[in-house]
Amino acid sequence: MTAYQTNLFINPHAQPLSEYGPEQRALLNQEAFADVEAEVTNFPGYQQTPLIALKGCAAASGIDALWCKHEGYRFEVGSFKPTGPVYAMLSVLKSEIKKVTCVETVTTQDLIDRKYQSVTQEIVVSAATSGNHGRALAWGARMFGCRCVIYMNDSVSAGREEAIAGYGAEVVRVPGNYDRAVQRCYTDAKTFGYFVVSDDKSAQYPHIAGAIMQGYTMVADEIFHQLLNVQLPTHVFVPGGGGRFAGATCGHLWDRYGSNHPRIVVVEPTTSACLYQSMIENRAAIVSGDSQSIMNGLVVESASSQAWDILREGAFAFLTIPDEAAIDAIRQAAAGIGGDSPIVIGETGIAAWAGFLAATRDTDLRQQLGLDCHSRVVIIATEGATDPEVYCKLVGTSPEAVLAGINTQSTE
Repeated sequence: MTAYQTNLFINPHAQPLSEYGPEQRALLNQEAFADVEAEVTNFPGYQQTPLIALKGCAAASGIDALWCKHEGYRFEVGSFKPTGPVYAMLSVLKSEIKKVTCVETVTTQDLIDRKYQSVTQEIVVSAATSGNHGRALAWGARMFGCRCVIYMNDSVSAGREEAIAGYGAEVVRVPGNYDRAVQRCYTDAKTFGYFVVSDDKSAQYPHIAGAIMQGYTMVADEIFHQLLNVQLPTHVFVPGGGGRFAGATCGHLWDRYGSNHPRIVVVEPTTSACLYQSMIENRAAIVSGDSQSIMNGLVVESASSQAWDILREGAFAFLTIPDEAAIDAIRQAAAGIGGDSPIVIGETGIAAWAGFLAATRDTDLRQQLGLDCHSRVVIIATEGATDPEVYCKLVGTSPEAVLAGINTQSTE
């Protein structure tokens, strides 16, 4: 097997025996997580997403154990996103209802029951997206009875637009890259009075970006509980992007496990690696916004400064990978290895698996990351086939056929 062209940065700031400190706890903490848990677990249809044991792939990769946390089963949205943006939008809706009605307490169940529909139907939440964020927000808006406007740059697939529109949201296409869509989103919000629920700070509700990251800790907490009765994981591979999900995963597992926390490996496309660049510059960095990758949801210009405050101290390594690794990993997951069941993962959601694949193909990477026969690894797949047409082009068959074990071949 030929090794991929990768870049690896081992974080000199990460101290394996360090405790979760006050600076990190000011951003993510168990008290705030208690509210996340209370809200998200009561959304209609909530259930933990599966942590799938991959014994065949672990054996083939020369490690002790491997699990895939599969967010493709998160509600009906098919990605991890409802845990963040949908949780964050609740505070916007409740606050606006209180302003209009002067009611002291508004519950999430009140929203689901349409108790204040006369108010919520006039509220518009908005965001820029390359797919999953907008889909989750549209789903939440439908659930809570408000309006939703989503901005997408013109390189995002038609299938992702159709999925968002299917929840009743208005989709606005913006020429150029993702950051042009972000700019248009904020301009329109100021003009029309929309409420932006985004990873970027909002003048109306500046806490929203932090609430999104706190909401994402739900995924890491499920992993923690799902592995309570087994040996602790040694590594967790997580996708990068702007860093909020990676930061939430890193911070929450660090807080939960203390000084014995697993090594967090952040994976990004080589063409758009703002977190890797942040390590080089030792600050939250900005990279070109005109880059392209099959892992389109991770093509982000700016690293989140809040997430960076956690990742800078807590993440073990930052790994960039080519699109070739992502495609191979999608096919590997679809084929199954050594008796593993086939798994359907989308082109952005595959990043962590692709990073693991790249690492285990390269002797030097294995050594630097400390991957050996004793390693117990979790890879977080952040989406299912949220665009079935794109998935079919990459794998050569439909998601349904993959799950039925039809026409899949191993890349090994």
